[in-house]
Amino acid sequence: MKVLRSAGFNIWLDDFGSGYSSLNVLKDYQFDVMKIDMKFLTGFASNKKTRTILKNIVGLTKQLNMMSLTEGVETKEQFEFLKRIGCDRTQGYLFSKPVPLEEMYAKIESGELAIANEYMP
Repeated sequence: MKVLRSAGFNIWLDDFGSGYSSLNVLKDYQFDVMKIDMKFLTGFASNKKTRTILKNIVGLTKQLNMMSLTEGVETKEQFEFLKRIGCDRTQGYLFSKPVPLEEMYAKIESGELAIANEYMP
């Protein structure tokens, strides 16, 4: 990881909250981005614990000097909540289904889709 970072790469922790991405991984390694697993948004409207958990995960990323990215955003309500709690980035079907690269660039150019400048070629 140190070699990759020294070569200019950011290190992302994908699917945080599922599989091998546990709190122990955060203790043992330094990541630049935490990609929060979409499973946390399951039952968003009906399970009030979801909001508390997401708020604390996003807060943790800030304390660990990481960028937060939540995947699986499907509703405006989810997006507004994530924005309100300080989530840095979001992705999901609310914005676009997976599309070919050319179509993605067309959506960006038309203003239909926004992408952070650091991810633009």
